Amino acid sequence: MKNFTRLITVLVALCLTTPLLAQVTNGNDSGPGSLRDEIANATAGDEITFGVLVTNVDLTSEIVIDKELSITGPLIGVTIDADNNSRIFNITAGPVTLDGLTITNGTAEDGGALFITNAAVTIMNSTISNSTANGASGSGGGIFVDTGGSITVSDSEISGNQANRAGGGIEDNSGAGLDIILNNVNLDNNNAGVAPATAMPGNGGGLHVTGPGDVSITDGTVNDNVAAAEGGGLWNGAGEMTIDGTTVDGNTASGDEADQGGGGIYNLSGMLSITNGTVISNNVADGTSGSGGGILNDTGATLSIEDSEINANTSNRAGGGIEDNSAMGTTVTLTNVTLSDNQTMNAPGNGGGLHVTGDGTIEIVNGTVSGNSAGAEGGGLWNGAGLMTIEGVTIDGNTASGDEADQGGGGIYNLSGTVTISDETVISNNVADGASGSGGGILNDAGATLSIDNTTIDGNTSNRAGGGIEDNSGVASEVTLTDVEITNNETMTSPGNGGGLHISGDGNITIDDSLIADNTAGQEGGGLWNSVGIMTITNSEIDGNIALGDEAHDGGAGVFNNGGTLNISDDSVISNNTATGISASGGGLLSIDGAITITDTSFEGNAANRAGGAIEIVDGTLDFVTSEMINNDVNDLAGTANPGNGGGLHVTGMNSTINITRATVQGNSAANEGGGLWNQAGTIMNITRTTVDGNTANGAGGGGVYNNGGDTNIDQSVLSGNNATTATGGGILNDTGILDLSRSTLSANTAATDGGGLLNNATATVNAVTITLNTAIVNGGGISGVANTQVKNSIIANNAAGAGIDVDGLFVSNDYNLIGIDDTNSFPEVANDLEGVTPLLGPLEYNGGDTFTHEILEGSPGIDAGDPTDTFSDQRSFSIVNIRDIGAYERGGVLGINDATLNTISTLYPNPNNGTFTIEIAASVTGRINYQITSISGRVVKNATLIPGTNTLTISLPTGMYLVNIEVDGATTTHKMLVNK
Repeated sequence: MKNFTRLITVLVALCLTTPLLAQVTNGNDSGPGSLRDEIANATAGDEITFGVLVTNVDLTSEIVIDKELSITGPLIGVTIDADNNSRIFNITAGPVTLDGLTITNGTAEDGGALFITNAAVTIMNSTISNSTANGASGSGGGIFVDTGGSITVSDSEISGNQANRAGGGIEDNSGAGLDIILNNVNLDNNNAGVAPATAMPGNGGGLHVTGPGDVSITDGTVNDNVAAAEGGGLWNGAGEMTIDGTTVDGNTASGDEADQGGGGIYNLSGMLSITNGTVISNNVADGTSGSGGGILNDTGATLSIEDSEINANTSNRAGGGIEDNSAMGTTVTLTNVTLSDNQTMNAPGNGGGLHVTGDGTIEIVNGTVSGNSAGAEGGGLWNGAGLMTIEGVTIDGNTASGDEADQGGGGIYNLSGTVTISDETVISNNVADGASGSGGGILNDAGATLSIDNTTIDGNTSNRAGGGIEDNSGVASEVTLTDVEITNNETMTSPGNGGGLHISGDGNITIDDSLIADNTAGQEGGGLWNSVGIMTITNSEIDGNIALGDEAHDGGAGVFNNGGTLNISDDSVISNNTATGISASGGGLLSIDGAITITDTSFEGNAANRAGGAIEIVDGTLDFVTSEMINNDVNDLAGTANPGNGGGLHVTGMNSTINITRATVQGNSAANEGGGLWNQAGTIMNITRTTVDGNTANGAGGGGVYNNGGDTNIDQSVLSGNNATTATGGGILNDTGILDLSRSTLSANTAATDGGGLLNNATATVNAVTITLNTAIVNGGGISGVANTQVKNSIIANNAAGAGIDVDGLFVSNDYNLIGIDDTNSFPEVANDLEGVTPLLGPLEYNGGDTFTHEILEGSPGIDAGDPTDTFSDQRSFSIVNIRDIGAYERGGVLGINDATLNTISTLYPNPNNGTFTIEIAASVTGRINYQITSISGRVVKNATLIPGTNTLTISLPTGMYLVNIEVDGATTTHKMLVNK
């Protein structure tokens, strides 16, 4: 009997602890074997299954589940259908598992199919469809998760559901710390507030989260859902939503306000994280001012996207792909994201790929922004007042179509914030195609700050200005470019200024260690266009740019300056730029007005048709220091010369000051006048310690320098090997104006007619000058004086001409001159002049100082034969010994190339070397220390400064002999240096 009692006890215990496996045997709404009956009779933890013949269950009212329960459908599935009479399940306790069910046609004020409170529900392998939350503010057409509830849905479909207020598919009102988890769920074709639903307001077509609940979505789809206001696919409240590997496609949000939209996803104030191959595509914000076709991130919200795609989304107002309205204090991050083929229309249509309203912070790292379009501004990206950081991103093929001058920014538009671009970012093939659209690559608007480093800006196009970059930021802002390549950009013809970069207004810009190459402007500034602000260019190359404008004030193929301050220095190179217009000027640089300072810079191979192969100055000032103009052209290289004046430099205006100091002007060519330099009436041109060599004028003359009425002052300079091929003034043609030539050398210049060295047709004063080895085919081998030329302390000898071998024409002798041959009796010799003597000069070579000279040799009658009251130094800045010598060179008592006393000031070693060497400067030396390296032919190849102590230098130099000149407080010492590689 005891054993029997014990058995009964065990069986009862097993019944109490083992879940009951109940089975639905019919599809009736109620009664024995019905689903309702089995649920009512189940105990907590039971599992309910379905008989093999049960495929449909029809309900007329909801079923309440108030216990832990599992309901599992057969392999072939079962449909639970309320026929729009009621909700299907009201779950108030759990956990509850629904597996293998189709739950359809439910209707209730909230939670058309399921309403969940204080229960954890798991849904697997199921479909929840065609259900409605029909309350005036009904939410959760498919599922409503209320306070304390949570759901995990896997391998299921939630589709075709609708609600009036929110959450066409799912509404979550569970609260903080509770989760909605969707794994491989198709959340498709749901509706929040779109007819036949009533918009109240209609948020979250697929899913809506009220409050701080958290959502995790992995894999699956969120497709073709609609919302009357916000979040066509998903709407997140204040919690954390994570989307991993999901496709969000074809959803629509139709809210009309600027802060409504989010066709794919709307994030109110929570944290939205999108990762791992998620695709957000073909979503639409189609309201009147709808924003964020793919995503709208609203005030206070945080957004992070990684390794995902945002493609082919559309909005009307802004943010075809993403609209961020989060504001300061939050951060949006995009890492390795593809943001492509998105579009924002015309209301106004800003930020085709991404738009930032306000002062939010954006970080974009790696990834691409491509093929996006905006009706107005920012085809790719649009930044408001915050900070946008772009690192290692490709921004390609985007379009902005705004018609106004301050619209555009095909790649990037920056309203008033700060944009920082770096780490090998590429901004390419973007277009600002509006009627006056600006900034094909970037438009930086009023008050904005732009910093670009280690970036390529290539192949972008605009109609008005700034094919690569348009800056309209103004004086209070800052634009810096470091290690940037701006190449192959173009601005068209409206008017077409600044192919590479254009500055509107008084903005300032600094460009360092950059390349500006192969850009084209329809009018002015093929490479760079500066307005009235300050443009500073250091250690940069401006090469191969083109300006197409036809007018005389058009051109500036390399750089155009419209009245601002332009500083170019530190081994910059401006080369091979071409102003091809009919009357275009300034192949390398055209400045309308303003202050230009050029230091340690080379202008080489530039060309224009009208004037100024290297530089055209209309008005303003130019300081050209320790720089060079080499092989520039106004002689048909740019097209057809018209007329072709100033192969190196041309001055048009009548109110300029030009200072050319320690410079080289070499190998330039003019079709008409001024092979090297051309000066205008009203302009003061000072040429000091400069080499003007090998230039050619093929028309009216002035092979080296042409003076058209200005004041031209030449001091401590050499003009050699220049040629007026068809006219007068091989070295200098002073046509009108005033020429003051002092302490200089004119050597080996040639004129086809008169004035091999100099032709003077106005007012000229020559003092302490050596004029030798020049040739005039007709008259005046040294000087041809059409007007009186005043000469003092000068050598004019060893020249050649048909007549007037050394001098011809009208002269005034101010005494102490040495004239070789006066065969036409042109020179009015006075008491201390020497005529008919040989000066005994050495060849033109480096004898110290900045420029080549002819040494006056021992035994020359010119030694100590100058004016004893003139004690100023010679061409080389060497001091006078005893009485000054006649000519530009003072013999004796000065430091020479091989003088050993140099070692007390400076030492250069090793010598020879391979281009790496050290210069030791004595610690006792004070003041500014400059050094200059020249080739043996006289070309300056390097200018820079030294400090007391050890200076180790590496300079790329071909094998050969060089002269290293070291200057301290006006005194120069020189080393010969052999480079042997």
